[in-house]
Amino acid sequence: MNAVTSATRKVSKPLDSDDYFGIEFVNSDELGDPRPILAFLAQSVIETLAGIRDIEQCARWLSDGVYQQLRQKSLASSRSRAESSVKAMRPNLVVGKISVFSPRPGVIEGVVIVHNIGRARAVAIRLEGYNNRWRARSVAVL
Repeated sequence: MNAVTSATRKVSKPLDSDDYFGIEFVNSDELGDPRPILAFLAQSVIETLAGIRDIEQCARWLSDGVYQQLRQKSLASSRSRAESSVKAMRPNLVVGKISVFSPRPGVIEGVVIVHNIGRARAVAIRLEGYNNRWRARSVAVL
């Protein structure tokens, strides 16, 4: 019988956990401009998938579902590079245009164009304001 274990997010202090306090939704006006967080997350996600950034550096801004999904994709990319003996290379990323749309208060949907040499990618991110900060509920790299 195979036991399947899922990795959980590291919590430095139990009082930092959403499980302890629950989720408190916050209005967009109370959290400030989401554009810097969208730019940071877009670059961080691409660098994590490229194997040059640790997922823990952006974990604070990710929901548990997005954290687990990104962690799994990062591990798969790392295994693939190891099998083919390809070294992780730092991409020369430049954050371009950021488009922001708010479908309802407390929710931001943004698309960030990230340019690399000879290639551009769009990173779609849905941010929701809860527990006094923006957190990504969905991330897709196109």
